[in-house]
Amino acid sequence: MAALVFDLGGTHLRSAIADDKASLLNIKKKRIKSFIHNYSPADIWNEIINEIVNYSSDAQSLITKESPIIISFPGPVEFPSRIINAPTVVGNNDAIPDLVEKVKHITGRQTYIINDVSAAAWYFSNKIDSNRFIVVTVSSGIGSKVFDRGKVKGVLDDVPFAGEIGHIVIDRKNDALLCDCGGKGHLGAISSGRGVERFARIEANRDRINFNKSVCAATFHGSPDNLTNEDHIVPAAKLGDLWTINVISQCSRPLATILLFLTAAFGLDKVVIIGGFALSLDEIYKCILQKEMADICDYALLSNKIDDLLVMGDADEEACLKGAAVYSLNI
Repeated sequence: MAALVFDLGGTHLRSAIADDKASLLNIKKKRIKSFIHNYSPADIWNEIINEIVNYSSDAQSLITKESPIIISFPGPVEFPSRIINAPTVVGNNDAIPDLVEKVKHITGRQTYIINDVSAAAWYFSNKIDSNRFIVVTVSSGIGSKVFDRGKVKGVLDDVPFAGEIGHIVIDRKNDALLCDCGGKGHLGAISSGRGVERFARIEANRDRINFNKSVCAATFHGSPDNLTNEDHIVPAAKLGDLWTINVISQCSRPLATILLFLTAAFGLDKVVIIGGFALSLDEIYKCILQKEMADICDYALLSNKIDDLLVMGDADEEACLKGAAVYSLNI
């Protein structure tokens, strides 16, 4: 059965028709209004709903009356369909509509909503053979989802905090870095792309002599006040700069600890790494994280697994759409 699939991000809404083999047809990408540009939450939600409804109406000749709507959403979702919060969509605002009910009422179609990392996990379930794996996104924040082929639901996400590992406190010091959520010492504040950027600036200020010798400063003209991943840290790491590699390694150590714990707790076959920051470094990031995991693992049964544990995902911008399509075959 065909399905209508949508991937809602903070900047774009992607839409497609998924056939009965989870292949995508008629893909469209639409830039949506943002709270960053001072649009009200009501305006943003109305545009999102209208775009979904209009796409569904235009696609009627290509689908059946029974074709459901699947929405991949960038935030925690409480089973079966309640959005908890939507900071990337409307910022710090609690006025969140019942998106599923509104779309269902207007279109007359059964409508489902899943977290975007859940969608990514469904996507990778069609790409790797492992029975039980975790997808971890390392970008502006950190999130994860476990996929278990032996479970009827596949992705373990029936509670809203499932996979929210980025908000585990791993640093209790008074001067611990602040997370975007306002919490202190969270994993996402330290091991995410934004965390690396923050920590790099702190280290650059703390040790000006070695920083000034780094590729970040000497080649890319970075300073402690303007260091960014895109302009300095990522390109310097790709050139093998030791100062930069050390910064990323220190930030990755807490994530390595959490991933070892989860691997042992769940008996994971693979850890799939995605997210803009991690994928921008690709194999460099994999090597850094793999080394950190190996250095802190002192259990032979697990340490023998580390070399084959990590897998870098891909940068396919339709991954969540494709994941929503795979999910549609399992509802």
